[in-house]
Amino acid sequence: MAQDKQQLNTLLDKFYHNPVALVSFELFLSIAAIIFFAVFAIRPTLLTMSDLIKEIEDKRKLATQMEQKVVALSAAQENFASAQERIAVLDEAIPRGVNMVQTLKIIEKLASDQNLVIANLTVLKIPPDPPATASITALERQSMPIQVVITGTYEGIREFAEQLRNSRRSFVIERITFSTEDARGQKTLEANMLIGAPFFGVKAE
Repeated sequence: MAQDKQQLNTLLDKFYHNPVALVSFELFLSIAAIIFFAVFAIRPTLLTMSDLIKEIEDKRKLATQMEQKVVALSAAQENFASAQERIAVLDEAIPRGVNMVQTLKIIEKLASDQNLVIANLTVLKIPPDPPATASITALERQSMPIQVVITGTYEGIREFAEQLRNSRRSFVIERITFSTEDARGQKTLEANMLIGAPFFGVKAE
């Protein structure tokens, strides 16, 4: 038994003093060292690099989205600039609130242009103006009824009605009736008109 153990020790001693065994042992140590550094030294670096790559990719996506928003804003600004004049015309055609004084002045001016005499001018219902802070969603299109009685020639009355319809301030002729009146032995034509003046007012509850 002692002899077998001595032979085993002799064989192991020869093996470990063999150059191949020495190389294999050194190779094992090298591999172990690489694994150690990979786990404890290189891994944090790889994780940091992975986080940096992800952050760069996220910023690249964010930059692309910002560029798209800038392009959209530029297009919206161009569209607003081209529509700004039309918005002003729309505000004049159907104003926010009745704008009564200006509305009645337009009617009087158009009648005067046709040498018509306004015998009576009555606002049948005076609606309240919307608050300045009211949003557009809180408003709706409404109409202020105006009754006007004018006298003059048929041609003048017809032209007055056409000018009302073509006015930049929107008007709707809802009803018109004609009658004749004697004035000092002369017959004159009288027109009784119901005119609607559209505007944006507060929605009825």
